[in-house]
Amino acid sequence: MPHTSTSKPLNKGPFQSTKVSLTTGVFTTPGGVCTGGSSPQGSYDLIMPPRSATSGLPPHLPPLLQQTVLNQEPPSLEDPNLLVEPNHVILNHLYALSIKDNVLVLAATHRFQQKYITTLVYKPI
Repeated sequence: MPHTSTSKPLNKGPFQSTKVSLTTGVFTTPGGVCTGGSSPQGSYDLIMPPRSATSGLPPHLPPLLQQTVLNQEPPSLEDPNLLVEPNHVILNHLYALSIKDNVLVLAATHRFQQKYITTLVYKPI
């Protein structure tokens, strides 16, 4: 015999008198108050931006991100391995230098406690 009811009571805990519609999935209480349901119309619509909004040039790089430790002269000629402390805004960014002699150079600076580590990767192309 086919099931003809469009709602089914939930018989567990505080939801004993709550019903859920099997066709729409909407929960209702004995007073008819909806406790769930669909989202507002258009809340998940994908509206394409106008072509003019995406056809321009990419945004400029902020000036602080252009000041990398790798592009500066060492402060001491006695020890060229000793570099200045990097600015906090350049940490955890990936830098790619222009390809020269078919080699791509990537660099990233990270901080661990009071130490700064700059990693360079040379990738032949």
